[in-house]
Amino acid sequence: MRRSYVWPLVGIAIVGGAFFAGRADAQGSAAPGSSQDPLASVSYVAQAIQTALTQQVPSLVTQALGPALTQQVPPLVTQGLQSALPGVVTPLVQSTVQSALAHQPQGGGAQVAVVTVLPGEKLVAQQGTEFILRGGSATVSLAATSAGGFSDLTGGVDLAQGAKVPPNHLLLAARTDGRAIAPVGLSRLLVIVMGQYTLEPAS
Repeated sequence: MRRSYVWPLVGIAIVGGAFFAGRADAQGSAAPGSSQDPLASVSYVAQAIQTALTQQVPSLVTQALGPALTQQVPPLVTQGLQSALPGVVTPLVQSTVQSALAHQPQGGGAQVAVVTVLPGEKLVAQQGTEFILRGGSATVSLAATSAGGFSDLTGGVDLAQGAKVPPNHLLLAARTDGRAIAPVGLSRLLVIVMGQYTLEPAS
């Protein structure tokens, strides 16, 4: 009769020991949902992945590709153009630069320049440019788009197309529209210029 009570008591002892051991282990670990053992929802995980893709991955890719793009691509493009268009690209660039420099206004501001205008040339004044004819014989040469001639500030008159430029008179260009003076015949002009101007072939 005594043996029949022993086995149930042993079973109760084992179950009780396991129960208390589980509670002790649970007390030693972090509680679910706490900062030590957080719960992660699906939306949180999706947002974390999206943040990593939109903020960290592009910067890493840029850092990796930046040196390669800046160091290798321009030489490759240049080599490709030169091989595809041999003898065309370089002369084209040179002619474009030379043409731009030829029509680049000179002078400017309050700088005074003494300019020599040869036969076959004309001095084209930019807006606000003042000049005085000191030597030679010149006439006014206007473009088709010109909206008036030169203001003769000394004589108080307007010099229209073909008018003779009086020496030692202060002339003013009111606009940048092709207003110019050109030598008469084989005359060589000596002009004092204050402002911007260009020397172009006389038409």
